Amino acid sequence: MAGRPKVLLSAYACRPQGGSEPGAGWAWAKAAARDHDVWLLTRGKFAHEIADELAQRPIPSLTVVPLELPKWLLNLRRRHADVYWYYPLWQRLAGRTAARLHAEQKFDVIHHLTFATDWMPAGVVQPSTAKVIWGPVGGSTAVPLSMAHWLGGRGVAGELVRRVWTGFTRKVVGRRLAQSADLVVAQNKDVAEVFGRYAREITVQPNVAIRRFASASGPYEPYSHGVRTALFVGRLIPWKGVALAISALARPEADGWELRVVGDGPEWGRAERLAESLGVRDRVEFAGALPREQVLAAMLRADALLAPAMREAAGWAVTEALASGCPVVCLDRGGPSVIVGPDEGAVVGWRGDVVGELAKALRSLEGRITPVDRWGPDRLPDILAQWYGCTEVPR
Repeated sequence: MAGRPKVLLSAYACRPQGGSEPGAGWAWAKAAARDHDVWLLTRGKFAHEIADELAQRPIPSLTVVPLELPKWLLNLRRRHADVYWYYPLWQRLAGRTAARLHAEQKFDVIHHLTFATDWMPAGVVQPSTAKVIWGPVGGSTAVPLSMAHWLGGRGVAGELVRRVWTGFTRKVVGRRLAQSADLVVAQNKDVAEVFGRYAREITVQPNVAIRRFASASGPYEPYSHGVRTALFVGRLIPWKGVALAISALARPEADGWELRVVGDGPEWGRAERLAESLGVRDRVEFAGALPREQVLAAMLRADALLAPAMREAAGWAVTEALASGCPVVCLDRGGPSVIVGPDEGAVVGWRGDVVGELAKALRSLEGRITPVDRWGPDRLPDILAQWYGCTEVPR
């Protein structure tokens, strides 16, 4: 469309029907296309799904540029290979493709969207005559050392390895990206604090894009009459905090509450043993991993989402709970503390008696809340229009 600013987006993960990271890529790409002509670099494996979506709901201002490495490299992939070698190679390809397209199209803005990780490469973030934006990115949030005992032996070992590895790569890779970008978008306050000293400009904006669920306005059907139900939703891994959630249930302040744990993972056995030892096993239900539709249905019936993750970058489950009218109790760490607003639950400090404060927060809840629409995709076009407002950047 003649006269509209030109934007190049890089979204490694981007799916119209995806959740979390892939869903963010698509939501932000659609939002950018409202006021700009957008070229979208993304994985070739998403091309058919995107084409099907565009066939039903065309976006004339969006041009998809699918990128994939040679098939013989794809055949070598193993579990987590995306992170360790495929992803960096793809980013290198994205950087070369972006340079070629920029020479042809003279973009006004070049924007890296996903993966939203501040210690991993971003091929399009390099000096340019276009305005370069990196983010939203997360990853800087770490488990406080004072809470390490909640991780268990394996969890502590994993966290220490993560701190060393990501700390090194964040200094080598992330710092360079922050210095190269004209704007750094941080998922949360922790990221902003780490990169604020290196960035020309920095702002905080979670990548979540969840609109208020229409079904949230229907009649409330609790799980149990006379007993309030808290949900824990997420992979059962140490830093997600399922041990904290179960321990909070055992405090006197949480009498009258039960906990429904939705998710699977290596912490399941440890969590069950903890519930037994604390005498609350009859008040804790382990539902296992459920389809997203069932998780959303559970949020419509729950009295709270108990989300004591110790280093969550953003918080899609937290946003979905708020959009369902379910109040959230979380720690003052990472993304959830940015997403949960006043009168939408409770944000608990991570120092001192954390378990006791979580239990008190549950007791303080007065009921379900008005479904929250503040983090919906409708907010994104105006945000992007503001970020993209400056066009050519002198070098």
